[in-house]
Amino acid sequence: DMLLKPPECRGCPLWGDGRGFVPDEMVQGAEVLVLGQNPGPDEERGARVTGYAEGGKATYEACAQAPFLGKTGFELNRVYLPAAGLERGDVSLGNALRCRWIKDGKRVNDLPPEAVLRPALEHCTNAHLRMPKSTRLIFARRALAARLTCPEVTSVTKWSGYLQPDTN
Repeated sequence: DMLLKPPECRGCPLWGDGRGFVPDEMVQGAEVLVLGQNPGPDEERGARVTGYAEGGKATYEACAQAPFLGKTGFELNRVYLPAAGLERGDVSLGNALRCRWIKDGKRVNDLPPEAVLRPALEHCTNAHLRMPKSTRLIFARRALAARLTCPEVTSVTKWSGYLQPDTN
């Protein structure tokens, strides 16, 4: 079952039917935050990809709603975090938006038009983003996450492989 959106979501242009909220998974003391664009259907319903059966069909286990439960999360847990010497419990996980856009009555992973996206991103960030003070590195997955962490980024391709300078 999808989570109801908390009261802080009221007034957001993505309020929709008031369902489909996926909270961040912040780890106190974690130095790394993996920030995605928005949850997908697996994250909304609390279904973690555990592997792939013959023919490439994903296998699932039920769990609490959280970021990075779907195919991207499976690869993050299986390949990328181990390559960095980390496990899922070592890092904070979040999304720039904590729900999906409802377009023509259907939840979609597409981003809404800029006139809706800009205020939704601002609303969601102000209402929900609570990074641990220990965060030293933000891994921005996809352009919207990069835009949130560094507004002058207009294309992830131009910035891939670069570290943001410390502004403290």
